[in-house]
Amino acid sequence: MKSKWFGIVALLLAASNMAACGNDDEGGSGADAVKACNAYCDATIAKPCPDSADCKEFECEGGLESAKGPCATEMKRYYDCMKAQADVCGQACTLDLAKCM
Repeated sequence: MKSKWFGIVALLLAASNMAACGNDDEGGSGADAVKACNAYCDATIAKPCPDSADCKEFECEGGLESAKGPCATEMKRYYDCMKAQADVCGQACTLDLAKCM
């Protein structure tokens, strides 16, 4: 889990910051995305899922809080979806990378 999604999150946040993806008035905030990510990680730890012990470090820290606008909204939607899936350890949700470009 951590290596695949950590790379995607890092890439999205870098692209978001370089492309000036928007501001907090145009959508969600990084704080909302971090909150959703932490809730997802708490659910994976409770299950427990493989690599769940490292979830917050690799999924939620290191730049997610700097996501802005449509990118932050998409990140929050993604982590809300991941937490809500029938098997929280699954990978049934998709992340729309275009929202962070």
